[in-house]
Amino acid sequence: MVTGYIFTAFLIILGLAVMRFGSIHFKKFKEGKTRIKAHLSGTISFLILLIIIIGLIVYSINDLLFN
Repeated sequence: MVTGYIFTAFLIILGLAVMRFGSIHFKKFKEGKTRIKAHLSGTISFLILLIIIIGLIVYSINDLLFN
């Protein structure tokens, strides 16, 4: 039971860190300050970050509604 709370707290902290990193990365990407040489690698890294954020949101909603 305590393990579940620790795991949930870990996921919340991880989600906050990912969203914070994503907002900083997105802001720099919009301003053109990222120094990625290949445009494809920048797009792939942004898509991976977006998929992680969406996955964390879906997991949280699923846990709240069906638990």
